[in-house]
Amino acid sequence: MTLVALLGLTILFALIGTPLVFAIMAASVVTLVLFLPTVPLVILPQLFINGMDKSLLLAIVFFFLAGELMNRGGITRRIVDFAQCLVGHIRGGLGHVNIVSSIFFSGISGSAVADTAAVGTVMVPAMVKRGYGAGFSAAITQTSSVIGPIIPPSIPIIIYAVLAEVSVGKMFLAGVVPGLLIGLCLMAAVYVISVQRDYPREDTASFGDILRSFWRAFLALLTPLIIIGGILSGSFTATEAGAVAVAYAFLLGKFILRELTWADCGQALIAAARGTATVMVILGASTLFAWIVANLQISRDVAAFLFSVTENPWLLLLGVNLFILMVGLFMDPLAAMIIIVPIFLPAMVEVGVDPIHFGIFTVINLMIGLCTPPVGYLIYLSASIAKVRPEVVVRESLPFLVALLVALLLCIYIPALSLWLPGFYAR
Repeated sequence: MTLVALLGLTILFALIGTPLVFAIMAASVVTLVLFLPTVPLVILPQLFINGMDKSLLLAIVFFFLAGELMNRGGITRRIVDFAQCLVGHIRGGLGHVNIVSSIFFSGISGSAVADTAAVGTVMVPAMVKRGYGAGFSAAITQTSSVIGPIIPPSIPIIIYAVLAEVSVGKMFLAGVVPGLLIGLCLMAAVYVISVQRDYPREDTASFGDILRSFWRAFLALLTPLIIIGGILSGSFTATEAGAVAVAYAFLLGKFILRELTWADCGQALIAAARGTATVMVILGASTLFAWIVANLQISRDVAAFLFSVTENPWLLLLGVNLFILMVGLFMDPLAAMIIIVPIFLPAMVEVGVDPIHFGIFTVINLMIGLCTPPVGYLIYLSASIAKVRPEVVVRESLPFLVALLVALLLCIYIPALSLWLPGFYAR
Protein backbone atom coordinates (compact mmCIF):
# COMPACT_ATOMS: atom_id res chain seq x y z
CA MET A 1 0.00 0.00 0.00
CA THR A 2 2.77 2.45 0.93
CA LEU A 3 4.72 1.71 -2.27
CA VAL A 4 1.57 2.19 -4.35
CA ALA A 5 0.93 5.52 -2.63
CA LEU A 6 4.52 6.68 -3.07
CA LEU A 7 4.73 5.78 -6.76
CA GLY A 8 1.15 6.79 -7.49
CA LEU A 9 1.64 10.25 -6.01
CA THR A 10 4.89 10.65 -7.94
CA ILE A 11 3.09 9.87 -11.20
CA LEU A 12 0.19 12.16 -10.27
CA PHE A 13 2.44 15.14 -9.53
CA ALA A 14 4.41 14.50 -12.73
CA LEU A 15 1.22 14.37 -14.82
CA ILE A 16 0.10 17.79 -13.60
CA GLY A 17 3.36 19.30 -14.79
CA THR A 18 5.63 19.16 -11.75
CA PRO A 19 9.30 18.58 -12.70
CA LEU A 20 10.07 14.93 -12.02
CA VAL A 21 12.56 15.41 -9.19
CA PHE A 22 10.18 17.77 -7.38
CA ALA A 23 7.32 15.33 -8.04
CA ILE A 24 9.35 12.67 -6.20
CA MET A 25 10.01 15.07 -3.34
CA ALA A 26 6.34 16.11 -3.10
CA ALA A 27 5.22 12.47 -3.12
CA SER A 28 7.74 11.70 -0.38
CA VAL A 29 6.43 14.54 1.80
CA VAL A 30 2.78 13.51 1.37
CA THR A 31 3.64 9.86 2.08
CA LEU A 32 5.54 10.90 5.19
CA VAL A 33 2.55 12.89 6.48
CA LEU A 34 0.10 10.06 5.75
CA PHE A 35 2.07 7.06 6.99
CA LEU A 36 4.54 8.53 9.49
CA PRO A 37 2.51 11.33 11.09
CA THR A 38 4.56 11.34 14.29
CA VAL A 39 7.78 12.26 12.47
CA PRO A 40 8.45 16.03 12.69
CA LEU A 41 8.59 17.75 9.31
CA VAL A 42 11.77 19.56 10.33
CA ILE A 43 13.59 16.36 9.39
CA LEU A 44 12.84 16.96 5.68
CA PRO A 45 15.33 19.78 5.02
CA GLN A 46 17.90 17.99 7.18
CA LEU A 47 17.62 14.84 5.06
CA PHE A 48 17.73 16.88 1.86
CA ILE A 49 20.94 18.68 2.86
CA ASN A 50 22.54 15.50 4.23
CA GLY A 51 22.03 13.90 0.82
CA MET A 52 24.35 16.49 -0.72
CA ASP A 53 26.81 16.69 2.17
CA LYS A 54 29.29 14.03 1.02
CA SER A 55 32.87 14.75 0.06
CA LEU A 56 32.73 12.10 -2.69
CA LEU A 57 30.25 14.30 -4.57
CA LEU A 58 33.05 16.74 -5.32
CA ALA A 59 34.13 14.17 -7.90
CA ILE A 60 30.96 14.92 -9.87
CA VAL A 61 31.83 18.61 -10.09
CA PHE A 62 35.34 17.83 -11.30
CA PHE A 63 34.32 15.19 -13.85
CA PHE A 64 31.62 17.46 -15.26
CA LEU A 65 34.20 20.23 -15.68
CA ALA A 66 36.88 17.92 -17.08
CA GLY A 67 34.43 16.61 -19.67
CA GLU A 68 33.39 20.11 -20.70
CA LEU A 69 37.01 21.24 -21.05
CA MET A 70 37.86 18.16 -23.10
CA ASN A 71 34.83 18.67 -25.35
CA ARG A 72 35.97 22.19 -26.14
CA GLY A 73 39.70 21.40 -26.29
CA GLY A 74 39.97 19.99 -29.81
CA ILE A 75 40.23 16.28 -29.04
CA THR A 76 37.17 14.92 -30.89
CA ARG A 77 38.69 15.16 -34.38
CA ARG A 78 41.87 13.43 -33.22
CA ILE A 79 39.93 10.57 -31.65
CA VAL A 80 37.78 10.13 -34.76
CA ASP A 81 40.86 10.06 -37.02
CA PHE A 82 42.47 7.37 -34.88
CA ALA A 83 39.26 5.30 -34.82
CA GLN A 84 39.03 5.55 -38.61
CA CYS A 85 42.55 4.19 -39.01
CA LEU A 86 41.66 1.24 -36.79
CA VAL A 87 38.26 0.12 -38.11
CA GLY A 88 37.42 2.21 -41.18
CA HIS A 89 38.35 -0.65 -43.53
CA ILE A 90 35.51 -2.88 -42.26
CA ARG A 91 32.28 -2.92 -44.28
CA GLY A 92 30.23 0.05 -43.07
CA GLY A 93 33.51 1.67 -42.05
CA LEU A 94 32.27 5.05 -40.80
CA GLY A 95 29.57 3.33 -38.74
CA HIS A 96 32.27 1.38 -36.92
CA VAL A 97 34.34 4.56 -36.61
CA ASN A 98 31.35 6.22 -34.95
CA ILE A 99 31.08 3.44 -32.36
CA VAL A 100 34.82 3.18 -31.63
CA SER A 101 34.99 6.98 -31.30
CA SER A 102 32.21 6.76 -28.71
CA ILE A 103 34.16 4.10 -26.81
CA PHE A 104 37.25 6.30 -26.71
CA PHE A 105 35.26 9.43 -25.93
CA SER A 106 33.42 7.69 -23.08
CA GLY A 107 36.70 7.53 -21.19
CA ILE A 108 36.80 11.32 -21.28
CA SER A 109 33.27 12.72 -20.93
CA GLY A 110 31.32 10.08 -18.95
CA SER A 111 28.10 11.52 -20.39
CA ALA A 112 25.84 10.12 -23.11
CA VAL A 113 24.58 13.57 -24.09
CA ALA A 114 28.13 14.96 -24.39
CA ASP A 115 29.13 11.89 -26.43
CA THR A 116 26.23 12.37 -28.86
CA ALA A 117 26.93 16.07 -29.27
CA ALA A 118 30.71 15.77 -29.68
CA VAL A 119 30.94 12.65 -31.86
CA GLY A 120 27.68 13.33 -33.72
CA THR A 121 28.64 16.78 -34.97
CA VAL A 122 31.78 15.27 -36.55
CA MET A 123 30.56 11.85 -37.68
CA VAL A 124 26.99 12.41 -38.89
CA PRO A 125 27.86 14.95 -41.64
CA ALA A 126 30.83 12.78 -42.70
CA MET A 127 28.64 9.66 -42.91
CA VAL A 128 25.90 11.42 -44.87
CA LYS A 129 28.49 12.74 -47.31
CA ARG A 130 29.77 9.18 -47.90
CA GLY A 131 26.29 7.90 -48.73
CA TYR A 132 25.01 6.62 -45.39
CA GLY A 133 21.42 7.55 -44.58
CA ALA A 134 21.00 10.51 -42.24
CA GLY A 135 18.63 8.51 -40.01
CA PHE A 136 21.02 5.56 -39.93
CA SER A 137 23.93 7.86 -39.02
CA ALA A 138 21.93 9.48 -36.22
CA ALA A 139 20.77 6.07 -34.95
CA ILE A 140 24.33 4.79 -34.62
CA THR A 141 25.41 8.00 -32.89
CA GLN A 142 22.67 7.94 -30.26
CA THR A 143 22.81 4.23 -29.47
CA SER A 144 26.62 4.12 -29.26
CA SER A 145 26.47 7.08 -26.85
CA VAL A 146 24.98 4.68 -24.30
CA ILE A 147 28.57 3.51 -23.79
CA GLY A 148 29.52 6.94 -22.43
CA PRO A 149 28.17 6.44 -18.88
CA ILE A 150 29.26 2.77 -18.73
CA ILE A 151 33.00 3.02 -19.37
CA PRO A 152 34.67 5.14 -16.66
CA PRO A 153 34.66 7.91 -15.67
CA SER A 154 30.88 8.03 -15.35
CA ILE A 155 28.57 10.44 -13.55
CA PRO A 156 25.66 7.91 -13.21
CA ILE A 157 28.03 5.31 -11.76
CA ILE A 158 29.29 7.79 -9.16
CA ILE A 159 25.67 8.55 -8.23
CA TYR A 160 24.90 4.84 -7.89
CA ALA A 161 28.01 4.32 -5.74
CA VAL A 162 26.82 7.06 -3.38
CA LEU A 163 23.26 5.69 -3.20
CA ALA A 164 24.34 2.07 -2.76
CA GLU A 165 27.38 2.88 -0.57
CA VAL A 166 29.78 0.85 -2.71
CA SER A 167 33.31 1.56 -3.94
CA VAL A 168 33.55 4.04 -6.82
CA GLY A 169 36.80 2.38 -7.93
CA LYS A 170 35.13 -1.03 -8.17
CA MET A 171 32.13 0.43 -9.99
CA PHE A 172 34.42 2.14 -12.50
CA LEU A 173 36.23 -1.13 -13.19
CA ALA A 174 32.94 -3.02 -13.44
CA GLY A 175 31.84 -0.87 -16.38
CA VAL A 176 34.85 -1.54 -18.63
CA VAL A 177 33.98 -5.00 -19.99
CA PRO A 178 30.22 -4.35 -20.36
CA GLY A 179 31.01 -1.10 -22.19
CA LEU A 180 33.30 -2.88 -24.65
CA LEU A 181 30.71 -5.65 -25.06
CA ILE A 182 28.05 -3.09 -25.98
CA GLY A 183 30.43 -1.65 -28.57
CA LEU A 184 31.04 -5.08 -30.12
CA CYS A 185 27.30 -5.86 -30.29
CA LEU A 186 26.62 -2.53 -32.01
CA MET A 187 29.46 -3.10 -34.47
CA ALA A 188 27.99 -6.51 -35.34
CA ALA A 189 24.66 -4.83 -36.09
CA VAL A 190 26.38 -2.17 -38.23
CA TYR A 191 28.19 -4.86 -40.23
CA VAL A 192 25.03 -6.85 -40.97
CA ILE A 193 23.08 -3.76 -42.04
CA SER A 194 26.01 -2.44 -44.10
CA VAL A 195 26.27 -5.72 -46.02
CA GLN A 196 22.53 -5.63 -46.72
CA ARG A 197 22.59 -2.01 -47.89
CA ASP A 198 26.02 -2.16 -49.53
CA TYR A 199 27.43 0.67 -47.46
CA PRO A 200 31.08 1.49 -48.30
CA ARG A 201 34.28 0.73 -46.47
CA GLU A 202 37.20 3.12 -46.16
CA ASP A 203 40.71 2.53 -47.44
CA THR A 204 42.89 0.38 -45.23
CA ALA A 205 45.25 2.58 -43.25
CA SER A 206 48.95 1.85 -43.37
CA PHE A 207 50.86 1.06 -40.21
CA GLY A 208 52.45 4.50 -40.43
CA ASP A 209 49.04 6.19 -40.66
CA ILE A 210 47.87 4.29 -37.58
CA LEU A 211 50.94 5.34 -35.62
CA ARG A 212 50.59 8.99 -36.66
CA SER A 213 46.89 9.14 -35.77
CA PHE A 214 47.59 7.37 -32.48
CA TRP A 215 50.29 9.90 -31.63
CA ARG A 216 47.94 12.82 -32.36
CA ALA A 217 45.27 11.28 -30.10
CA PHE A 218 47.67 9.85 -27.50
CA LEU A 219 47.45 12.64 -24.92
CA ALA A 220 43.64 12.63 -25.05
CA LEU A 221 43.52 8.84 -24.74
CA LEU A 222 45.68 9.03 -21.63
CA THR A 223 42.84 10.67 -19.69
CA PRO A 224 40.98 7.49 -18.59
CA LEU A 225 44.29 5.75 -17.88
CA ILE A 226 45.35 8.58 -15.58
CA ILE A 227 42.00 8.55 -13.78
CA ILE A 228 41.64 4.79 -13.35
CA GLY A 229 45.34 4.16 -12.85
CA GLY A 230 45.55 6.78 -10.12
CA ILE A 231 42.55 5.37 -8.26
CA LEU A 232 43.71 1.74 -8.52
CA SER A 233 47.27 2.50 -7.50
CA GLY A 234 46.08 4.43 -4.46
CA SER A 235 47.76 7.62 -5.68
CA PHE A 236 44.50 9.54 -5.29
CA THR A 237 40.84 9.08 -4.43
CA ALA A 238 37.97 9.38 -6.92
CA THR A 239 37.53 13.02 -5.91
CA GLU A 240 41.22 13.77 -6.33
CA ALA A 241 41.14 11.92 -9.67
CA GLY A 242 38.48 14.37 -10.84
CA ALA A 243 40.66 17.32 -9.86
CA VAL A 244 43.62 15.80 -11.69
CA ALA A 245 41.40 15.28 -14.76
CA VAL A 246 40.39 18.96 -14.72
CA ALA A 247 44.03 20.12 -14.49
CA TYR A 248 45.06 17.72 -17.25
CA ALA A 249 42.17 18.73 -19.53
CA PHE A 250 42.97 22.41 -19.07
CA LEU A 251 46.71 22.05 -19.70
CA LEU A 252 46.12 19.78 -22.70
CA GLY A 253 43.51 21.98 -24.35
CA LYS A 254 45.04 25.35 -23.54
CA PHE A 255 48.80 24.93 -23.80
CA ILE A 256 49.46 21.74 -25.80
CA LEU A 257 46.64 21.48 -28.37
CA ARG A 258 46.04 25.25 -28.09
CA GLU A 259 42.38 24.99 -29.08
CA LEU A 260 40.85 25.86 -25.70
CA THR A 261 40.14 29.59 -25.33
CA TRP A 262 39.42 31.52 -22.15
CA ALA A 263 35.84 31.96 -23.41
CA ASP A 264 35.59 28.17 -23.72
CA CYS A 265 36.77 27.85 -20.11
CA GLY A 266 34.03 30.21 -18.94
CA GLN A 267 31.38 28.29 -20.86
CA ALA A 268 32.71 25.02 -19.45
CA LEU A 269 32.44 26.36 -15.88
CA ILE A 270 28.83 27.43 -16.45
CA ALA A 271 27.85 24.11 -18.04
CA ALA A 272 29.55 22.15 -15.24
CA ALA A 273 27.79 24.27 -12.59
CA ARG A 274 24.40 23.62 -14.18
CA GLY A 275 25.02 19.89 -14.44
CA THR A 276 26.27 19.69 -10.87
CA ALA A 277 23.32 21.67 -9.48
CA THR A 278 20.88 19.29 -11.18
CA VAL A 279 22.64 16.25 -9.75
CA MET A 280 22.75 17.73 -6.24
CA VAL A 281 19.01 18.36 -6.19
CA ILE A 282 18.44 14.78 -7.36
CA LEU A 283 20.68 13.44 -4.59
CA GLY A 284 18.89 15.52 -1.97
CA ALA A 285 15.57 14.12 -3.14
CA SER A 286 17.01 10.58 -3.22
CA THR A 287 18.00 10.76 0.44
CA LEU A 288 14.49 11.76 1.46
CA PHE A 289 12.97 9.03 -0.71
CA ALA A 290 15.38 6.36 0.57
CA TRP A 291 14.74 7.34 4.22
CA ILE A 292 10.98 6.89 3.77
CA VAL A 293 11.48 3.57 1.96
CA ALA A 294 13.65 2.31 4.83
CA ASN A 295 11.34 3.47 7.61
CA LEU A 296 8.20 2.11 5.98
CA GLN A 297 10.07 -1.16 5.22
CA ILE A 298 9.04 -0.96 1.58
CA SER A 299 12.13 -2.91 0.47
CA ARG A 300 11.12 -5.81 2.70
CA ASP A 301 7.62 -5.81 1.21
CA VAL A 302 9.02 -5.72 -2.33
CA ALA A 303 11.33 -8.64 -1.56
CA ALA A 304 8.43 -10.61 -0.09
CA PHE A 305 6.33 -9.91 -3.18
CA LEU A 306 9.11 -10.99 -5.54
CA PHE A 307 9.64 -14.23 -3.63
CA SER A 308 5.88 -14.89 -3.66
CA VAL A 309 5.90 -14.69 -7.46
CA THR A 310 8.94 -16.93 -7.99
CA GLU A 311 12.02 -18.07 -6.14
CA ASN A 312 13.93 -18.72 -9.35
CA PRO A 313 16.79 -16.16 -9.32
CA TRP A 314 16.90 -16.01 -13.14
CA LEU A 315 13.22 -15.10 -13.35
CA LEU A 316 13.60 -12.61 -10.50
CA LEU A 317 16.44 -10.90 -12.36
CA LEU A 318 14.39 -10.81 -15.54
CA GLY A 319 11.37 -9.29 -13.79
CA VAL A 320 13.40 -6.61 -11.99
CA ASN A 321 15.23 -5.69 -15.19
CA LEU A 322 11.98 -5.40 -17.13
CA PHE A 323 10.71 -3.01 -14.48
CA ILE A 324 13.90 -0.92 -14.56
CA LEU A 325 13.79 -0.85 -18.36
CA MET A 326 10.19 0.38 -18.29
CA VAL A 327 11.07 3.07 -15.74
CA GLY A 328 13.94 4.17 -17.98
CA LEU A 329 11.54 4.69 -20.88
CA PHE A 330 9.69 7.42 -18.99
CA MET A 331 12.15 8.92 -16.51
CA ASP A 332 15.48 10.70 -16.47
CA PRO A 333 18.13 8.10 -15.49
CA LEU A 334 19.38 9.94 -12.40
CA ALA A 335 15.86 10.56 -11.13
CA ALA A 336 14.97 6.92 -11.82
CA MET A 337 17.81 5.78 -9.57
CA ILE A 338 16.09 7.50 -6.67
CA ILE A 339 13.23 5.01 -7.00
CA ILE A 340 15.10 1.92 -8.12
CA VAL A 341 18.13 1.68 -5.83
CA PRO A 342 16.51 1.91 -2.37
CA ILE A 343 13.58 -0.31 -3.38
CA PHE A 344 15.29 -3.11 -5.30
CA LEU A 345 18.90 -3.24 -4.10
CA PRO A 346 18.12 -4.87 -0.71
CA ALA A 347 15.90 -7.44 -2.43
CA MET A 348 18.55 -8.22 -5.03
CA VAL A 349 21.24 -8.62 -2.37
CA GLU A 350 18.93 -11.03 -0.55
CA VAL A 351 18.78 -13.31 -3.60
CA GLY A 352 22.57 -13.21 -3.98
CA VAL A 353 23.07 -10.43 -6.57
CA ASP A 354 26.25 -8.47 -5.97
CA PRO A 355 25.60 -4.70 -5.53
CA ILE A 356 28.31 -3.96 -8.13
CA HIS A 357 26.60 -6.25 -10.64
CA PHE A 358 23.19 -4.73 -9.85
CA GLY A 359 24.60 -1.25 -10.37
CA ILE A 360 26.01 -2.00 -13.81
CA PHE A 361 22.89 -3.55 -15.28
CA THR A 362 20.74 -0.84 -13.69
CA VAL A 363 22.82 1.88 -15.38
CA ILE A 364 22.72 0.04 -18.73
CA ASN A 365 18.92 -0.30 -18.49
CA LEU A 366 18.48 3.38 -17.76
CA MET A 367 20.90 4.44 -20.51
CA ILE A 368 18.89 2.43 -23.05
CA GLY A 369 15.94 4.59 -22.01
CA LEU A 370 17.81 7.66 -23.28
CA CYS A 371 17.55 6.41 -26.86
CA THR A 372 13.98 5.11 -26.78
CA PRO A 373 10.69 7.06 -26.85
CA PRO A 374 8.89 8.78 -25.24
CA VAL A 375 11.64 10.57 -23.23
CA GLY A 376 14.66 9.69 -25.36
CA TYR A 377 16.83 12.80 -25.06
CA LEU A 378 19.39 11.33 -27.44
CA ILE A 379 16.76 10.75 -30.14
CA TYR A 380 15.99 14.44 -30.41
CA LEU A 381 19.61 15.54 -30.11
CA SER A 382 20.85 13.17 -32.82
CA ALA A 383 17.85 13.99 -35.04
CA SER A 384 18.69 17.67 -34.72
CA ILE A 385 22.32 17.02 -35.71
CA ALA A 386 21.28 14.87 -38.71
CA LYS A 387 18.40 17.22 -39.69
CA VAL A 388 15.83 14.40 -39.83
CA ARG A 389 12.57 13.73 -38.01
CA PRO A 390 12.86 11.93 -34.64
CA GLU A 391 10.63 9.09 -35.84
CA VAL A 392 13.17 8.34 -38.59
CA VAL A 393 15.89 7.99 -35.97
CA VAL A 394 13.66 5.71 -33.87
CA ARG A 395 12.94 3.44 -36.85
CA GLU A 396 16.60 3.19 -37.83
CA SER A 397 17.57 2.55 -34.20
CA LEU A 398 15.55 -0.67 -33.85
CA PRO A 399 18.35 -3.09 -34.89
CA PHE A 400 20.78 -1.28 -32.59
CA LEU A 401 18.31 -1.44 -29.70
CA VAL A 402 18.17 -5.21 -30.23
CA ALA A 403 21.98 -5.26 -30.02
CA LEU A 404 21.84 -3.24 -26.78
CA LEU A 405 19.32 -5.67 -25.30
CA VAL A 406 21.51 -8.64 -26.24
CA ALA A 407 24.46 -7.00 -24.49
CA LEU A 408 22.24 -6.23 -21.48
CA LEU A 409 21.09 -9.85 -21.17
CA LEU A 410 24.68 -11.06 -21.33
CA CYS A 411 25.65 -8.62 -18.57
CA ILE A 412 22.68 -9.68 -16.43
CA TYR A 413 23.19 -13.43 -16.67
CA ILE A 414 27.00 -13.52 -16.81
CA PRO A 415 27.97 -11.60 -13.64
CA ALA A 416 31.67 -12.19 -14.31
CA LEU A 417 31.50 -9.60 -17.10
CA SER A 418 30.93 -6.97 -14.41
CA LEU A 419 32.75 -8.54 -11.49
CA TRP A 420 35.97 -9.87 -13.03
CA LEU A 421 37.96 -6.61 -13.07
CA PRO A 422 36.69 -5.34 -9.67
CA GLY A 423 37.95 -8.61 -8.22
CA PHE A 424 41.50 -7.33 -8.67
CA TYR A 425 40.77 -4.15 -6.73
CA ALA A 426 41.21 -4.62 -2.98
CA ARG A 427 40.11 -1.14 -1.83
